[in-house]
Amino acid sequence: DEEAVRAAGRAFRVYASAGPRDEDGDYVVDHSVLLYLLAPDGLLHDYYGRGKSHQQVADSVRRHMRGYRP
Repeated sequence: DEEAVRAAGRAFRVYASAGPRDEDGDYVVDHSVLLYLLAPDGLLHDYYGRGKSHQQVADSVRRHMRGYRP
């Protein structure tokens, strides 16, 4: 539900804000641009902003996968 989404956003420090509606009722949402790497147990292992290349993200994910211990 909507409150669960807000709670998750607060937990991960995500910024999101709906802009003004246009004449059709449409709007743009401004938000954080991050990818989060969660382990199967739900713990946050890493995050990636726009400054990371696809290769850096892939290398990090592989490194976390190799080192993961439940």
